[in-house]
Amino acid sequence: MKNKNRKTKLTKAAAAALSIIVMGGCFCGCGKKKETNESVETSSEAGQVAGVNQESKAEHVSLLVNHMTEKELSKVTSGPLTVLDEPWNTAKKKDERLAEYQDGVYFEICEKEDMLRNMEEHPEAYAGWTDEEIEDYKTNFVPYISGFVVDGRHYGTMIALPLEDGEVYGWYYVLEGETLTPKEFKDIEELKEILPKLLEEYKKDDFKYCYFGTDIDEEKWEEDIIRIFEAKQNKSYKILPFGTTDLIVDKYFQNLRNQQEDMSWELDKEKIEPIKDQIVEYTFYDEELDRSFVVHVALPKGYDPEKTYPAMVLTDAVWRFNDTAKLLEEMQAGRADPQIVISIGQDYSICNSDNVERAAVFCEGKDKFLDFITDNLMPYLGEKYAIDNGNSTLFGHSLGGVFTHYALFNSDRYENQPFGCYIIGSPAFWSPYSREMSDYPEQAKDYGYFERNQTMGKSAFITAGSDEDEDYQEYFQGDDSTTESIAHLAERINAHCDPGAPAAVSKLYKSHHYQYIPEMLVEYVDGTK
Repeated sequence: MKNKNRKTKLTKAAAAALSIIVMGGCFCGCGKKKETNESVETSSEAGQVAGVNQESKAEHVSLLVNHMTEKELSKVTSGPLTVLDEPWNTAKKKDERLAEYQDGVYFEICEKEDMLRNMEEHPEAYAGWTDEEIEDYKTNFVPYISGFVVDGRHYGTMIALPLEDGEVYGWYYVLEGETLTPKEFKDIEELKEILPKLLEEYKKDDFKYCYFGTDIDEEKWEEDIIRIFEAKQNKSYKILPFGTTDLIVDKYFQNLRNQQEDMSWELDKEKIEPIKDQIVEYTFYDEELDRSFVVHVALPKGYDPEKTYPAMVLTDAVWRFNDTAKLLEEMQAGRADPQIVISIGQDYSICNSDNVERAAVFCEGKDKFLDFITDNLMPYLGEKYAIDNGNSTLFGHSLGGVFTHYALFNSDRYENQPFGCYIIGSPAFWSPYSREMSDYPEQAKDYGYFERNQTMGKSAFITAGSDEDEDYQEYFQGDDSTTESIAHLAERINAHCDPGAPAAVSKLYKSHHYQYIPEMLVEYVDGTK
């Protein structure tokens, strides 16, 4: 978390300072909506899927509309299970985007429409600005260069120049405490003089999480920077699509983290080996998130394509593989009715357990991730397998629990309805990653679900460890703890239900934050929770 916050602070400071300089000013300091008014009949054991009969497809399969683009469809792959081969050890670390820009000097230019779109899509980046500052920024905005690539080497804007000729020839950034401060230079001769000192400065760890997208090439450093200024003077530069340098930088930071993190998935190979032939491994690409996902579909023994099965969809697949094996074991032993177990993980080339990467999907990209699951993944798999959507379950834990809460209370906004049940496990509403979202206040209001709907048309099983609050007290800041939040959430849901048929059940397990998950999932599919 420390590196993520530092990187965010420095990059945002650089971008803001850059736009201020070029302005010459100064600042102080999806699917169709569906209204639901019907209450689903549930037992007090909300979300129970055990006991569902496997009848003919026509009786239970409600077709979902697949909204995948041609590009997304073209990138789907399927094949045998590879997780046992530890593919994260051989995953590519190189950003293939840079391979397109090996032949000269490229500028990325931020035009006003780019700025307005970015402000709309990422309001959290402007959370500390006053309304007056934002309006001033919009009114006085001047297009600026937001990144450079020279023969495949990305330099960001730590050394920069104005798009148009003016009083300022160029500037560079230095760290003063935690603040990036711009310093001007008057001509190319002065630039050549300061470049050796800047190279030594930017090689320090203090600048590791600044605005670079590739490792500094010491042999090419001075030559590349001079080429940038000459390309502007000669108008010999090429144009990068807006947003390209952000993607390059994000990939670079991801690779830095990968070098420091254990990327391995948590699995017991002895448990997985016997079921590997029951699992199909898919990869999906989502254009909205610009991310790839590894999805495993585990079929119960004796799977009959002419019958329907509920799906149990598990997020955070990096930790769920042993659970997949255990759930299939419960079905084979007859303690749970057969269902299809689907786990969603991020691409093997990133560290799936890194909270920065998880937050990018579960918090920052939660709306896009929900689009992906609702309108891409589940419709696609529904074309391959006979899934009983009304009795299918979406599970998430911790940041994944925050996401599953979001998914439940925004489910009414979609025409596609792939789930009737949701498991919200130890939702980390108090997480810094969650608190920094611009819609954080809406979280406590359940995203206005009961302003749009009279009752809850889904069922929810809301869980936590009885001993986990003590581990996260410093984050609560006077708000509900985890155990308090799940009790209050169930109360809010059931206040809109028939008292004899509550839509939500909350349960505490004798455990800390995550240890109870395997036991809970088994109880859930067995119908004994």
